[in-house]
Amino acid sequence: MRVLLVNPLSELARQSNAYSRSVTALPPLGLAYLSAALKRNNVEVFIEDQYATRISNDDLIKKIKHISPEVVGISCLTTAMGNAARLIKQIKQANPQTTVILGNIHPTLFPEETLKKEIGDIVIRGEGEEALQETIAALSRGNGLEEIKGISYIHKGECRHNPDRGIIDDLDSLPYPDWHSLDLRHYKRYPMLGIYNKLILAVQGSRGCPYNCLFCSQDKFYKKPRYRDVKKIVNEIEYLYEKFRVDYIGFVDAYFPFSKTSGLEFCDEFMRRKLHKKIKWITEMRVDSVDLELMRRMKESGLELIMYGFEVGDARILDSIGKKATLSQARQAMEYTKKCKIRSIGLFMLGLPEDTKETCSETIRFAKELDPDICKFNIAVPFPGSIFFDQLKSQISDIDNINDKFTSWYDWSSYDGGIIYSPKDITKKELLDLQRKGMFAFYMRPKVIFKHLLGRTFSLADICYGAWLLIRNYLKVFYGKPGGIKTSE
Repeated sequence: MRVLLVNPLSELARQSNAYSRSVTALPPLGLAYLSAALKRNNVEVFIEDQYATRISNDDLIKKIKHISPEVVGISCLTTAMGNAARLIKQIKQANPQTTVILGNIHPTLFPEETLKKEIGDIVIRGEGEEALQETIAALSRGNGLEEIKGISYIHKGECRHNPDRGIIDDLDSLPYPDWHSLDLRHYKRYPMLGIYNKLILAVQGSRGCPYNCLFCSQDKFYKKPRYRDVKKIVNEIEYLYEKFRVDYIGFVDAYFPFSKTSGLEFCDEFMRRKLHKKIKWITEMRVDSVDLELMRRMKESGLELIMYGFEVGDARILDSIGKKATLSQARQAMEYTKKCKIRSIGLFMLGLPEDTKETCSETIRFAKELDPDICKFNIAVPFPGSIFFDQLKSQISDIDNINDKFTSWYDWSSYDGGIIYSPKDITKKELLDLQRKGMFAFYMRPKVIFKHLLGRTFSLADICYGAWLLIRNYLKVFYGKPGGIKTSE
């Protein structure tokens, strides 16, 4: 059987030049894992990363006709659902016999709504490696789907939800992701990270997170945290260097390392194999896990960049989102990061449920105080699967009339009315203005400008483009029409 796996382009990337220019494609690790699992069972698999290639749906349909797969599997994030729906309709028009299988977080959360739209034939809920293998095997033999756990499908006009599948306990039992099926030339430019013409591939050392932050949906997809053997993680990285001459490894875990002990073990093993002389690596850490001894070892082992989810600058708001960290821990983390001369990205959120204009301004002030190398202010979005989403949905009295907008089929990235949510004390325009003010206040400081110019963090073209966006959007705060403001720039 021939299978094509697709990572669809999101509406935001399609419509916003600023977004697509700065937020470039990350290697689709999930599809690479699925492909490897299928190939282990001798299935012929192709991968099309539309987000990276930016080909149109029409051109993608031409490729599908050329490949002629019996099955097309589509990875469905909420932000890509609008385009995914259109693409699936075109696939069915081109060949009604093609079986379309949907996976990832969105159909996992809304399998019935997804199937009742008659877009897609089968939904795989949660982790897909085992369920997809069994589904493809059943389809190739012409067998029924009744015994396959973790899937939903339409049978005789009715939506059937088979029992949930257990989690994959041993992540090291999975084959290495199939990077051979992707054109790796698309994964060499990351302006937001200040990385150009360097191959980055993703590594996953764990699945799941023991924390349950208000805005995150990881626990709905990964039911339990599981951790790989540290030496086997290093084995995979060594394989990636030998096979692909990768320049950077980017960990996609909720946070890595998992603990000080595992972090020191990883760094020691990495250096023992002299990989630190060949590869640099990037990770995200929690501020409460930062330790000076660990940071020094990580730097020595080739750590180039750390991302921190600082989120907010107000202690009360930080507690309200369940982050289980403190502002003082954030300050300590940045002190150690700078002492070890490790580059940093600070991620902040504006517009959380208890935010006010004053607390948002405090978050902006806190970002300037921490002074990471790169800073991003995100508008808080109640993505499906998060506590934030569940709380918002429960506050809506007329949910039936706007069900699509707040559950499965509203395209969060569309521009039909601006952002989806703002707290009760902040209008949507005020929230957008605060985001723009924050970016301007952080980046238009002379010391930041000179640091990036002298350090050549970004290309000159990207610096000029970013400066133009900052100035233009800051002017919009005072002169722009509310309806003309886009959330992506």
